[in-house]
Amino acid sequence: MDAAAAKGPARPGGKHPEIADIRDLVAFRVAMLAAANDRVGQSWMKAEHGVSLREWRVLGIIAALEPVKFGDVVHELQLDKGQLSRLVKALVDRRFVQNRVDTGDQRVSRLSLTPAGRDLHGVLLAKALRGNDRILAALSAAETETFIRLLDKLQPHMVQRADVEAGDTTAAKRKPSKTGV
Repeated sequence: MDAAAAKGPARPGGKHPEIADIRDLVAFRVAMLAAANDRVGQSWMKAEHGVSLREWRVLGIIAALEPVKFGDVVHELQLDKGQLSRLVKALVDRRFVQNRVDTGDQRVSRLSLTPAGRDLHGVLLAKALRGNDRILAALSAAETETFIRLLDKLQPHMVQRADVEAGDTTAAKRKPSKTGV
């Protein structure tokens, strides 16, 4: 096999550099970056606070948007309702989250943090911010700014694509968040 064939198929008009194997795909590289970050975060979060990464993310989104509709958390975190339901139940059982029926619409559940949940969120967010600094230490200030700007562009693009592919017609009605959803 010659070197050109080993690099993968020619892609006229494609924006991505040549692909030799899966490790060259943007989606794979982003997934591996996220997986490495998750390994680091999961170890201290579980050991020091008894909280999983998914529970932390639920706490964080609730803190950012409270009182937030259950369905909006599903969409923000790209989880299915069953997964979120189990996470919320665990957080309610541990008294970090309150799950209340919306007074205006009995079909809607609104989530908010309890005082204990707010305290835990504060501790976890402070430590996560220090972790963020360690991640970004590999980049210059200008590269960090560019990276964040590109994430701000790519993330809503991909969430919209996922919504369209899933046939989610309610996404357009949602109030945009920092993630663009």
